[in-house]
Amino acid sequence: MELDIVNLFLIQSLTIGTVYLIATLGEVLSERAGVVNLGLEGLMEVGATVAIIVALMTENAWIGLLAAFLAAAALAAIHAFTTVSLKLNQFASGLAIYIFGVGIGVTFRGYARDIILGPQALLKIPKIKAALASIRIPGISNIPIIGSLFSLDAMVYFGIFLGLLLWFIFYKTRIGLNIRSVGENPAAADAAGVNVFRLRYITTIIGGGLAGVAGGYLIIKIATQIAGETVILGRGWIAIALVIFAFWDPLRAIIGAYLFGALEASFYWLQGYFGGATVVMLKAVPHVSAIIILTIMSIEALRKRIGAPKALGKPYSRE
Repeated sequence: MELDIVNLFLIQSLTIGTVYLIATLGEVLSERAGVVNLGLEGLMEVGATVAIIVALMTENAWIGLLAAFLAAAALAAIHAFTTVSLKLNQFASGLAIYIFGVGIGVTFRGYARDIILGPQALLKIPKIKAALASIRIPGISNIPIIGSLFSLDAMVYFGIFLGLLLWFIFYKTRIGLNIRSVGENPAAADAAGVNVFRLRYITTIIGGGLAGVAGGYLIIKIATQIAGETVILGRGWIAIALVIFAFWDPLRAIIGAYLFGALEASFYWLQGYFGGATVVMLKAVPHVSAIIILTIMSIEALRKRIGAPKALGKPYSRE
């Protein structure tokens, strides 16, 4: 029985951690090219809203996740336009995306529940959740503790694969070198023939789309509901903090994301022993993370000390 509990805890930790991982990797991609996106929370909320609505309408979770990517990517494109083309302050633009994304996501989800979907949509939830059911490998899945690593849904494996893929791209390919050079010294990259503006657009849009997928996965797999209230609950801010925790490295992001996944899972497990105090602690984490993020990003010397890309948060203009 105790081993069963351990297995269940590990599965929950890896599932929750995947939400953090996908969002964190998207932000790592964007920040490596020099663009900070503090709107991650809003992008995840929009992704969650679009994912659950489209999934219920089509009765297909994968179409819902694809729609979440496209919707969040479109919103991230606005951030790219304001920061790359108009050269506005990245932090102000990101906060605007955050406020807009949370507001429109929550409002439209409530509208869709009452007007578009109706109460019968609740009957479709088990079907769309089934698409993200755990993939159990016969024999191996029954091994205590180790078996939990082979009893996960496809999105968990996708998140790990994405982290490995980004690491390979960053450090083993020319495009990865270009991305890192744009984040470190865009003027030198531009002189070497790298299109700084195009790379920043692409990485910001893809990174935003991944945040939408993370939000979509959260609402379909973990917190399935169509009520007009937020479901992200500060996880976007934690994902941004994880970028710093990982020192902008995809492999470290995998470790950090699953540590936070285990931390969140433990809060819910400990709630049965310590009551509502654990919930209060959990709600405080995103706010503390946000304070840490803004402090680090505002102090140049501190950013250099922790190894942030040198051009992070700075617009680029050709002289």
